Amino acid sequence: MFDKKQLQNVLQRYQGLYSVTDLGYGTVRDYCDSCDHVPLLSNYQGDLKDFQRPWTVKAVLGTCQPGAKLLEIGAGEPMVAQMLAELGYQVSVIDPYDGSTGGPTDFEEFRRLYTNVNILRNVFPSGLAQRERGTFDCIYSISVLEHFDGPALAEVFEGIRVFLKPRGVSLHSFDYVSEGKDAGAHSRKAAGILNQQMSLSDGADPDAGHEFAELERKLRDDLETLYLSASGHNLWRGRTPYDQFPFRRVASIISCIRTGRGAVKRT
Repeated sequence: MFDKKQLQNVLQRYQGLYSVTDLGYGTVRDYCDSCDHVPLLSNYQGDLKDFQRPWTVKAVLGTCQPGAKLLEIGAGEPMVAQMLAELGYQVSVIDPYDGSTGGPTDFEEFRRLYTNVNILRNVFPSGLAQRERGTFDCIYSISVLEHFDGPALAEVFEGIRVFLKPRGVSLHSFDYVSEGKDAGAHSRKAAGILNQQMSLSDGADPDAGHEFAELERKLRDDLETLYLSASGHNLWRGRTPYDQFPFRRVASIISCIRTGRGAVKRT
């Protein structure tokens, strides 16, 4: 599906060389790097996934060797999983494909198109077989975790803990409203997600709130922070009247933790 020469260039540029961080945010620099070197994933969606998808590929390449066993939670259209499979990884995705949270329902079509990926039509973690416990080198998600609340979020991270190998990688990007409607609720939700993520590492601070507060300050002050564009907002708005869905400033939060060891690498 992907051009072999482009895949080889991606391997050479990022394999073992791409630096990831336990806690960060999307930047214009990183997005432009993806436009230059991972163009199919960075010019497809028209919203923040155009940053998140190629970042995930680069982060996996930076932390896991080809041949590693990967699981994507809530993949939707599994373009990232397909690219990683063609780069030499063993990739499964798990998604109910029931249209929830605006996701797709095209399960059979995706199975036909994305033949290198093991696509499971089910819910994580309950839909995974018990024999898969402790077998994945990396579990990742793209614009998914912000859709979980309270007990459901805790269940997702307990599943990550159960199904990852020791020292496996938990790697996620999610949308974060930093200013505008519902910003306060998004801040609390982001802090909750990161508390769960940081708890995967032994000896981690049980409250990641102070780290996230510092990240919020840095994000707002940084000229390089990548925000959702006006056209991306209009895409999200769909047919909802603008007064009901006014513009808000939305960024991507990124995090990569190795279980039992802490951050993979801090930059």
